[in-house]
Amino acid sequence: MIFQRICSVGFLVLVAHAAAGANSVMYRYVNEDGDPVYSYTLPSAQAELGYQKVDPETGRILENVAPQLPPDELAAKQRREQAMQACRDELERIYQLYGTRADIENALEDTLSSLGTRIGQLQANLRQARREQERLRSQAADAERAGRGVPGYVQENLRRARGQIETLREEIDKREQEKLQARARYAHELERFDDGTCPAPGTLADSSTARGG
Repeated sequence: MIFQRICSVGFLVLVAHAAAGANSVMYRYVNEDGDPVYSYTLPSAQAELGYQKVDPETGRILENVAPQLPPDELAAKQRREQAMQACRDELERIYQLYGTRADIENALEDTLSSLGTRIGQLQANLRQARREQERLRSQAADAERAGRGVPGYVQENLRRARGQIETLREEIDKREQEKLQARARYAHELERFDDGTCPAPGTLADSSTARGG
């Protein structure tokens, strides 16, 4: 039986070689019966199961093509590869931007200083807007005590003052959030600068998720 199988394989090689003529690559794969098959053509279904490219003259294996993974495993593999590439890109960016740890620490201080200056300006504008709001409220109260209706322009200015105060509060909150984000970002970059490596592929998806992507 073994002898017959070997002869069968050899016969397939000779027939395929004669039919293909000048073709420089053969395919070797294992069929559903577990027998090795040599052919100058590759069934489409076999491509998903893995195969080898073989030199038909010498029998030397030119390339091993691994079986394709099931969809869920393939998607997980692609996510790991993407995370690894993102890590490499991040390291390259960090080392292009900074030569030392002090460079990162100085960049953080500059960012926080700039944000602090902007927050100070916004807070000054907020105080001024509140004073204007109080002035307008007092003006409206005087008109009501005098038995007059509140002038339309006072009502409009009050509406604008309220809108300006709300906008300034939101801007201040945003800048405060940016300070927190800057601290977290530069702390992460310091960690990556010191480490200089990417995590093992099996842990990349979890670690990138933990960092917020």
